[in-house]
Amino acid sequence: MNDTIGTLTIGQLATAVGKTPRALRLYEEMGLLVPSRRSQGGFRLYGADAVARLRWVIELADAGLPLAEIQDLLVDIAAADDGGGAMNVLRTRLAARRRDLTAQVRQLQALGSGIDAALGYLERCRDCHRAPLPLCCKQCVEEVGQDLPDMVAGLLAQRPLDQPDTASGRSHRDAERSHT
Repeated sequence: MNDTIGTLTIGQLATAVGKTPRALRLYEEMGLLVPSRRSQGGFRLYGADAVARLRWVIELADAGLPLAEIQDLLVDIAAADDGGGAMNVLRTRLAARRRDLTAQVRQLQALGSGIDAALGYLERCRDCHRAPLPLCCKQCVEEVGQDLPDMVAGLLAQRPLDQPDTASGRSHRDAERSHT
């Protein structure tokens, strides 16, 4: 008699959710996944509910929750007095994660705007054949104005490591090597 009807092996479950069997074993060790039973041969067998549980765990992890935090979430949910309390635990954690993600999106948008500004500014430099950095740029900034985006200004704030200092004739890299 086949004792695996209606169940999935760890390999089948891994394929169904796009993870490796090794990852599923880790999830099991952490209590994030529980086999429904074992076969007569001792193999882990999972019910259809394991797919839904794993998709939930994966989605939380994709949203930035570390596995240990998902593990804590399950402990807190299990400790709730009733279903409403359990859902309040989940609601609170999801709301906090949503706030974190919103802040990250704003930060990424600001970085994207900074990159856009730098790229726009750097279009001016595409065909520049003036003196080496930073001299050519300082001349150009004097000509076109001080509207340097931060992602460009930092490059021009100091001489590149290999460029000689006009006073000593040595580059920053050469000076650093002589001090070590």
